[in-house]
Amino acid sequence: MQKRDFIQQAVLTFLPQTKNAETGKWDTALAIAMAEKLWDQLSQRGYGDPNKQGPRDIPRAYDQLAKYPIMKAAFDLFWAAFDYKQGRDRAAARWLQMGELPKQEYDRIVQAAKREAAQRKNLPEGRAAKMAEGWLTERRWLDGAETTTDQAQKQQSQREQQLRQINQDLAHAKRMADDTGDPYWIGEIEKLTEQLRQMRNAHD
Repeated sequence: MQKRDFIQQAVLTFLPQTKNAETGKWDTALAIAMAEKLWDQLSQRGYGDPNKQGPRDIPRAYDQLAKYPIMKAAFDLFWAAFDYKQGRDRAAARWLQMGELPKQEYDRIVQAAKREAAQRKNLPEGRAAKMAEGWLTERRWLDGAETTTDQAQKQQSQREQQLRQINQDLAHAKRMADDTGDPYWIGEIEKLTEQLRQMRNAHD
């Protein structure tokens, strides 16, 4: 809820409490002061930002991007990549609200927008396409993005899988060496043992 709407509703709630017993009149100024104080207290506790604007509250948002050349250039790349030519001004308003981001983040958004545009061509019949404003609001460019933790876990899983495979191959080579006495398997044992040593040293 925007501040204006909140204040209007709160004033209606507080007005009866400001009624002067002698004159029977309401103190509108006091009701407004009470409403504003409540808004400030709620905002301080994280219930909203009094300065936050919605996309409808930024007139001619795309034109306003011209004040921020880096943001505008990045938005133009995003808009071309997203390739859904509806609601540009509202998408620009969301872009303004995001503030200036690092270049790598803009690059990530543009690449994700290209993927979105490609996937849109295969939408099931009757399913509406996501407009740019909603896509940005929901931070959809983060969908499927791997975090540093995800990457570390994936690398750890791959390493464990490699170790298991090498240990299985090593156990097989030892059995074959015992059963056949073939020098080939002795060489395989040495090779696999060295691989294990290198992997453990790299991890340590």
